[in-house]
Amino acid sequence: MHQNTLIAIAATLGIAAGAGGTYLATAEPNVEAQAISKAELAAAISDDPSLCPVPTVEAPTEAEALVAYRKAHAASPLVWDRNNLPEISLALGQCDKAGAGPGVACMTSVKMSRDAQPIDRIVGFAKSASGEWIATIN
Repeated sequence: MHQNTLIAIAATLGIAAGAGGTYLATAEPNVEAQAISKAELAAAISDDPSLCPVPTVEAPTEAEALVAYRKAHAASPLVWDRNNLPEISLALGQCDKAGAGPGVACMTSVKMSRDAQPIDRIVGFAKSASGEWIATIN
């Protein structure tokens, strides 16, 4: 056979094989899936709550947060008279996972004395290796 004829036959066979392979690879799959209703989904979750776990954030109690905040304030380089520390009170608000680093970030309302106006600020709390809460004041 002539060389051009052989090339034409090989090209035709290659195109036919490629087209057939493409057809087999992209053929309609038989999917037997069905969507479930919202009521069925709610019933399944109420039957087994582990299907949809609620994320929990471990946060300090208000007393633990107060102790940690007082220690952090006393250790601050901005406090120059460590013998005359203010009577700090703290109210703990909403806590959420800290964006950077370990622990949680909590909205707090801090009063430096009984008569002082409360200062709302975000304070970070993390547990140390001993299990004690450590405050980070920004």
